[in-house]
Amino acid sequence: MDFAHGKIVLALEGGYNLESITNSMLACVEVLLEDKPILGSSGAYPFESTWRVIQAVRKELSAFWPTLAEGLPEKLLDQKAPTIPHVLISSSDSDVEDNERPNGVSENYEEIFQDVIEPLSKLKVNEGQVDSNTNAWRSELSKIDVWYASFGSNMWQPRFLCYIQGGQVEGMQKACSGSEDKTPPKEMTGKSFPHRLFFGREFTQTWGAGAVAFLNPETNNQEKVYMCLYRITLEQFNDVLLQENTRSAAISSPFDLTALDSFTSGESNSVEVNLERGWYRNVVYLGKEHDIPILTMTCSNSEIEGFKSGELPLRAPSERYAKTLVRGLVEGKQLSEAEAMAYIQEASTKPL
Repeated sequence: MDFAHGKIVLALEGGYNLESITNSMLACVEVLLEDKPILGSSGAYPFESTWRVIQAVRKELSAFWPTLAEGLPEKLLDQKAPTIPHVLISSSDSDVEDNERPNGVSENYEEIFQDVIEPLSKLKVNEGQVDSNTNAWRSELSKIDVWYASFGSNMWQPRFLCYIQGGQVEGMQKACSGSEDKTPPKEMTGKSFPHRLFFGREFTQTWGAGAVAFLNPETNNQEKVYMCLYRITLEQFNDVLLQENTRSAAISSPFDLTALDSFTSGESNSVEVNLERGWYRNVVYLGKEHDIPILTMTCSNSEIEGFKSGELPLRAPSERYAKTLVRGLVEGKQLSEAEAMAYIQEASTKPL
């Protein structure tokens, strides 16, 4: 499945012709239809949800390949997969730090195909060739530098580099895909800001059980948050933003120059980017350092209210996650180990 899905991503990003993309799509369908039983069953057919995904793929491609408009054989659609014991259901893997516990295999298949169907529907066909502007934004944004300000696990440089170069570090339960431009940050520095650090949610795919760090975007001179600043390109910032929130391929940049200009001109100091899912979709402007914009990302304003009201859970971070934050604060020479531990303890227990 991973091999076929990889072929589609390469086809979409590489601007391959329609035949290549179609063949890659069908390769995915063939994998799903392999004559292999589902774990825990005997001669079982694919999940009902898988058939819905296959039908959606066929519908998208039918405009280019009319034969796919024909319906699937009823004898296939009538087959149902048996109930699978909970203990046999495998976890969904994702590059998103914020996904909660996955619900099952069929949900994972639907998510994978949705990541393919959505960009496919946005491509244009001209004389049998696919004209994709998937990476058009990268060239422009690669010329603009910003400071990415981290208040969570990314304060520890080796962990942040996972978002740039890929991989994982101690404490993480899954690897990151990395950015397209894997150039290390040009500079790194520490700085504090008048904002509130707090910990919320209960589980992430990357760190397991326990809360993760969020920043209240509202300025409060009675509060202080310690942050590590990395000087990277705006293209790389978008790749970090995508990895924090969603696994989907980027047809356009979630955060572009128009949004950046609205910050530097004083029109606004935060914007919620248009991504389907994720806990860090709110990009916040924190001013400038050496005349370079400082950007961070946190939860939406409505989620802040949810944390305040108790609708969303405030929890303590896991030991492995807290240890990563301490490393970042200590190695960044902002706090001693004892000070860093006390800082995190206060942020995780003080009412929001």
